[in-house]
Amino acid sequence: MPTPLTPTDARAFADRWYAAWNAHDLDAIMACYEPDIQHSSPFIKRYNAGMPDENDTALRGIDRVRDYFRRALERNPTLRFDPMHVTTGLESVILVYRRMSGDLAAEVFFLSPRGLIHRSVSHYG
Repeated sequence: MPTPLTPTDARAFADRWYAAWNAHDLDAIMACYEPDIQHSSPFIKRYNAGMPDENDTALRGIDRVRDYFRRALERNPTLRFDPMHVTTGLESVILVYRRMSGDLAAEVFFLSPRGLIHRSVSHYG
């Protein structure tokens, strides 16, 4: 069994993830993810409109996730996430933040032994 995450590990992960997103640095964002990433979000259908996978609710693989994130950044040039809470599980982290719209969001990240995201689930309020 992998070593459980500590609050220090979770905070370091959160700091890196927020910094990458708030800098709009796609390479730094993708450096947080495993090649076999599985990502689900209510926004996937919105940002994949007109794409062959427009009805998907989850994406698998780093190339598909990178393309989705690229489109999201292009459509939201002022995107910013303001951290609120970091919670630590045995192999997962939940980040709660405010989006640029002021709405709350939470992301559940299941981390690999390397500390990279292998599954993420987005929630928006």
